[in-house]
Amino acid sequence: MKTSDEKFVVHLTVEQLKEIICEVLATSFTANTLPKYESTATERGKKLIGLRELSKYIGCGVNTALKIKNEGKVPYSQIGNRFYFYSNEVDVALRKF
Repeated sequence: MKTSDEKFVVHLTVEQLKEIICEVLATSFTANTLPKYESTATERGKKLIGLRELSKYIGCGVNTALKIKNEGKVPYSQIGNRFYFYSNEVDVALRKF
């Protein structure tokens, strides 16, 4: 007689585990729970790494690029001390101003 506290061990290969995970993920997503669409790098344009590259791209000094970033005029991502911008996103954002 088994109780609910009993545990069992199943031995699976890595491939079998991957298949099970894929099946569960494929069947558990509905239209409301699908991950949001992420744009590809080609849609976002060239990746500009750092304020220096941003300043060269828009044709201004590094201090002006920092000011534009701090005022929230251009979208960016930050990892540690490094800022990442995408040229298409910068173009769209600066057309608004």
